Parts: sequence; structure tokens; C-alpha cells
Amino acid sequence: MSFQFLTLMTCAAGMALVGLVYNALAVHFMVGALLGTLVISYASSRLSARSLSWRREAADRVFEHEPMQVTAELVNQGRLPRFLLTVSDRLPEHMRSDQPLEFVLPALWPGEKVRLTYEAYAVKRGVYQTGPLRVSVSDPFGVFQRTSTSQATGEVVVYPRPVLLSDLEVSDNVSDPAQVGGERSQASESGLEFYGIRDYQPGDELRRIHWPATAHHNRLTVIEFERGASRSLTVVLDAVAGSELGAGIDTTLEVGVRAAASLIHWALGHHGCASLAFASASGPIWIELDRLDQEYQALEHLARLKADGAMPVSQVLEWAGARIPTGGSACVVTCAPDPMLAGVIRSLGAQRIRVSAALIDPISFDPRAPRHVAAADLDAAGAMTTVIRRGESLQNALSGSFLLDR
Repeated sequence: MSFQFLTLMTCAAGMALVGLVYNALAVHFMVGALLGTLVISYASSRLSARSLSWRREAADRVFEHEPMQVTAELVNQGRLPRFLLTVSDRLPEHMRSDQPLEFVLPALWPGEKVRLTYEAYAVKRGVYQTGPLRVSVSDPFGVFQRTSTSQATGEVVVYPRPVLLSDLEVSDNVSDPAQVGGERSQASESGLEFYGIRDYQPGDELRRIHWPATAHHNRLTVIEFERGASRSLTVVLDAVAGSELGAGIDTTLEVGVRAAASLIHWALGHHGCASLAFASASGPIWIELDRLDQEYQALEHLARLKADGAMPVSQVLEWAGARIPTGGSACVVTCAPDPMLAGVIRSLGAQRIRVSAALIDPISFDPRAPRHVAAADLDAAGAMTTVIRRGESLQNALSGSFLLDR
């Protein structure tokens, strides 16, 4: 019950009492006018929200901490103006905005359209449902108010933001570039082998244009290379059910996802090819990327990933090892290495597949966490191992000699 309603009712009751005492027709008329105003205000408030239409717009793919613009659009499709509108939005957990999420409109005239805009950002990767909008409409006197909840919701996918790893290097067995010339020399320097020529496609490097063939065929033609196995990197991310420790934005899974995204970004940027393997609730997933512009395929899976896998990391690595070419490299990102992992690493090493391990220390996230295979055991099995602790710089933990072949 609003303050305006109480005020009008008190005035009407007082004036009615005065009218009865003095039998003044003018006072009775004023009482009727006040009561009529209340009836009109009530009817106006009941009909106000029905003529409004609204929709919302927001970016559907963003990175962590990347600002995105959210716009709510309201249109008065009725024949009468609408007064004192209050529009408020709701953000899900882990989404923030430094701007107010409530807007007040004094009036919205027939056919008028307004756009209300604010910026928001997510502090954690994932899939978010935004909305719904709440629209409160009042009568012209502010006596009665009606609130409607719109169905203007949306989905926002927030990608993990990769950390730049500048000092990583994977050793390989590429021949000395000085011993081969021309196109083959360029291919060896980039970890690729000459394969042939093909038509130009958007995204191809201009330095790979084959000008004699372009002039002959009268269309852009580029040199095509075949990537050598020694330059491939497969990231095996542990997502076994129950392995996530910590709370909020600071969990072992979030660190693992960000590490996987960083390694894939580095591999695609340096060698142009990478793979991602992890276990989901429905089985193991394999994503193969052979161009830098395909990175978003991996980020899409990483944004939606949950710790609900049915396979321990040793089984995922063994399953992925059958798809890794001889001479390739694999990096295991895990916080729960099982006892079979060291044996799988030895087996892959015998197949000339180099394995490294980014071991996320579970104790630093939860002192009650169970102890798993130690980094020294993985080192003894032939894996170059780095330990990532809570609060430690991911760039420092993954850079340097982490992936160097020993």
C-alpha cells in the first residue's frame, strides 16, 4: 500500500466527515472526485503493462573480465502514455556491473521506443543465463504500481582468457634449414613440410603466395605445407568427477581450464596445430585444431566444461595417445593424477611421444584434499613436470623449460 494511496484515502475520509457534519454538497462532490481518481488510477495501472513490449541485446561470446554491452529496448505499443516506469535487470552469479541496473522513465508516450544500456562483465568462464527484466508501471499519480517480469532472457558464453606464454619451446627433430633451400627451407623453419600449392583462402599468410602459379592461373595461389608431427601439442585436461577443489572463481578446475587454454593458444600461435582431449560425462572428447582461427572451437568446449568426467586422467591420456603421431608432444593438466598415470607416460615415451605434466597442487586449494601421485613420480616416469599452486602466476609456472625435451 503506497503512501499516495493512504494520503488520498485519509483526505477522502476527512472530507466525507466534514460533508456529513455540515451537509455541504461541494464537499461531497470533492470526496467523489477523490474516490473516482483512485478508481481511474487503479484501472490505469492494471492496463499499463499490457501494451509494453521489450527485448534485450547482449554479446553472446566474450572472454573473462571483458566488458560487454547489455541493451534493453522498451516500446509502448498502446494508444495511451505510460507513466513512472522502473526497469531493473538481474545478473547471475559471477557477473558484475559497475553501473546501476535500475532505470526510471517518467513517461513513455504511444509509439515511443527507448533503449537502456549498461556494461557488465564475468569474472569466471562458463555459460550464463541473463535476465529476466522487471518492469514496474505506475498510474499518473503514483498511487498504484504493477510489476511485470519479461521473458527477455539470453545466454552468454564466457571463454577462459589464455595467459601469454612467451618462453615455451618444444624441441623437435627438424632438419637444419641451411641444408635445404627455397620453399622447403621456409617450411622447415616453421615446422612444416612442403606439400603442394592450392587456391588462396582468407586467412592465408601473404608470404606464402606462389607468384609464378598465381600469374599462370590468373588467381591467387599459395604454397601448402604439411605440419610435422614433432610440432604438434596435445593438451590432456583432467575433468574427472569430484576433482574440483576450492570455491567460486578460485578452484583447481578453473586453473586447469586456463592452463589448457594458454597452452593451446601458444601451440597454435607458434606451430599452427594443437589438440585438446578431456573426459566428459558422456565419454572422452577429442578436438583437433590445425589453424589459429580454430582456437575458438577449443575455447567453446572449455567454457562449458565441468568436472563430471567418468575417466581418470591416465585413461584419457592413453586414449589420446593412440591419436598422437610419433614424435608429437602431450601435456597433461591435472590436480588428481591417478597411480596408473606414470605407467602410461612410460608407455608413450617408448612410442617417442614426449609427455609433460602441469600438476595443480590440490592441497593449496583445500588442506583436506587427498594426496595423489607426486611430481617426483611423474618426473621419474619421464615427464617434465611443473607444479601450479593456488595464487601462483600461471605464466611463471608454465613458461621457461616446462616443455623442453630432456
